[in-house]
Amino acid sequence: MNVTEIITYIEQNFNRTQATGLNSLIFLALREQTTVMHQKKEWGFDDIPVPIARWCDELQDQYLLAIATAINTHLLDELTNKSMFANSAQNHVVQAIEPQKQPSLLSDY
Repeated sequence: MNVTEIITYIEQNFNRTQATGLNSLIFLALREQTTVMHQKKEWGFDDIPVPIARWCDELQDQYLLAIATAINTHLLDELTNKSMFANSAQNHVVQAIEPQKQPSLLSDY
């Protein structure tokens, strides 16, 4: 599989927890100079499908980073869309601001 196919598969089939988990495994593999499959076994991320981990292991580092970037972008877009929807669904009420008397300062005396 190529990078685009992997990204498409992740976006269509992974929930947020799985996407975050795969992203973590990718970064751990890059940091520790191991494989995604090794990190999956070490950390016990059983919800990440084995074929995806193996496909990631066939890629060079720059392509792994491209996948991680796509996952981050997708997660950020998801959070942004939820935030925008939540804000737009709220009723906004205009309230008048009444002037308040400011207490005098001690330095005014």
